[in-house]
Amino acid sequence: MPSELVSIGITITVLLVAVVFFAIGKLRSDIVALCALLCLLLTGVLTPAEALSGFSNNIILTIAGMFIVGGAIVRTGLANMISDRILSVAGTNQNMLFMVFMLITALVGSLVSSTGTVAIMMPIVVSLATSINVSPSRFLMPLAFMASIGGMLTLIGNPPNMVVNDVYVKAGFESLTLFSYLPVGMVCLFFGLFILAPATSAFLARRKHDTVSTKSRGAALFELIEQYDLSQNSYIVSVPHNSPMVGKSLLELGLPDRFGIAVQEIRRTAKNGSSLFTSSKEEQIPPSARTVIQSGDTIYCQGASERITDFAGEMKVRVQGTLKKENGRGKYRFDSVGLCELVIMSAATIVGRTIADSGLREQYGINVLGIHRRNQYILDDLRNQVIQSGDAILVQGTWADLTRLDDKTRHWVVVGRPQEHAAATTRSEKMPLVAATVFLMIGCMATGLLPTVTAVLAGAMVLILGGCFRNIEGAYSSINWETIVMIAAMLPMAIAMEKTGLVGMASEVITQLGRDYGPTAAFAVVYGITSVMNIIISQTPVSLLVAPVAIQIAVDLGCSPLPFLFGVATSACMCFASPFSTPSNALVMSAGRYTFFDYLKIGLPLQVLMGVVMVIALPLLFPF
Repeated sequence: MPSELVSIGITITVLLVAVVFFAIGKLRSDIVALCALLCLLLTGVLTPAEALSGFSNNIILTIAGMFIVGGAIVRTGLANMISDRILSVAGTNQNMLFMVFMLITALVGSLVSSTGTVAIMMPIVVSLATSINVSPSRFLMPLAFMASIGGMLTLIGNPPNMVVNDVYVKAGFESLTLFSYLPVGMVCLFFGLFILAPATSAFLARRKHDTVSTKSRGAALFELIEQYDLSQNSYIVSVPHNSPMVGKSLLELGLPDRFGIAVQEIRRTAKNGSSLFTSSKEEQIPPSARTVIQSGDTIYCQGASERITDFAGEMKVRVQGTLKKENGRGKYRFDSVGLCELVIMSAATIVGRTIADSGLREQYGINVLGIHRRNQYILDDLRNQVIQSGDAILVQGTWADLTRLDDKTRHWVVVGRPQEHAAATTRSEKMPLVAATVFLMIGCMATGLLPTVTAVLAGAMVLILGGCFRNIEGAYSSINWETIVMIAAMLPMAIAMEKTGLVGMASEVITQLGRDYGPTAAFAVVYGITSVMNIIISQTPVSLLVAPVAIQIAVDLGCSPLPFLFGVATSACMCFASPFSTPSNALVMSAGRYTFFDYLKIGLPLQVLMGVVMVIALPLLFPF
């Protein structure tokens, strides 16, 4: 191991570089954490055993198990069923619906990660908001915030909760129980609702670019057309008998590659009966790679006007007009072919790839018609657009193909689709098993009958063996491996900070403040530092870095560590001022058509007020 001074310099440098890369976001968080860990290992600051200790930590297995439990809750439709039952009591009263929906979100968030909670609830809220003629933006941002707040109700609700508990146990204290966070969570929940209800009603209830004009759930599809202005770039083309397209499949024609256009739909007139008595019926042909073009087909396609002109000239087809001229809403039919939006999650394998390289068409048979990114709609040159986390991608395909998208819940959230199609892939027959398993798991943790990690792993294994997933790959795909690896690689950072004396040095400065002005001042500084850091980097690395310092400050001041550690966990989870501070915040940005300023208007005051409340309330709940 290098000298103490050199070790301190290496650790500080690695820590600062890691924070910068976390903030920039150009590299995945797990890669950043692994690189930081490797640097500490290669320089001798950490031994191999210390560097790998994070991967054998109880917290890693607990979080992985909770991802599987949460995945089972989603796959079986249990959360949707409970939500629909409870939401039925709210009727169509907007304020009542808001309160009930936020409470349900908090309840789900107490057991499922905030990102998973948003993934579960977002399609429901979009559908419900549309059905009562309310903008979904009134609900989506509060949904993301309440998912984080709900995670404060239990030990397993948020990763920072478990990180703090791990630090607490390693310091020689007895482990927290499942509901140790409940008093803190209830305060957060009460003040969150108290602030969010009037704030979102005033600022988000009606937005010029996101108003709802119909009351049926299926109408959301037409509103997607209007929002993306598809009728402007959608053309109706007829295929004469002499067109070189006749007799060729869409795969052979390669229209997206050659002309940059996407076939949305094919209409074909089918004749029935004898030569004397015939009848004709227009059929809707779902476009696929194997679809063969016939003479007389009417093709609905999308592309820039100059591309359509090139296509018409070379393929000898006639452009009849645009859907805008032909009344777009009336011309779209959704019997066999439909539309939906995919909101891309950070863990999606297609992030960083172009549309052409994403495999969406090859693997799922769907066409990408548009991208909504940070309040901007992208309709041109889609093939070369690089997919980003948080993008809302409008796709088209058969209902069967769109339904298959539900198998990748870790990669995207499907919104804007009728309820009967959305429920097609749920394993509803396994609902009783999931409900019973979750109930027993919570009971074992609450009573102390089993350690938290044992109860979670046992519950996850029961759900896997009980067939709640279609296969073992389905269970593994529900785990956010980026989060798992990032936490496992960052845990040894606390060991490096302790070995080099950085924890002691950082804590001494704040401890002196506490000696001069009292423990409340030191506690407020710890809370504030965590809150500011969390705007720059994500909540889990923040809690991993600050928690060891916080507990050392409490010990030096002769205070109980609980208010300090609960403050770290709460501050790490209550980050609302930026759409990029948490995956759940980013997930609703495109779906809610929010701007960065919207988060400042609603999230920043909420974060500041919540901080003031916590600085006052936590010492009262858990005295120094």
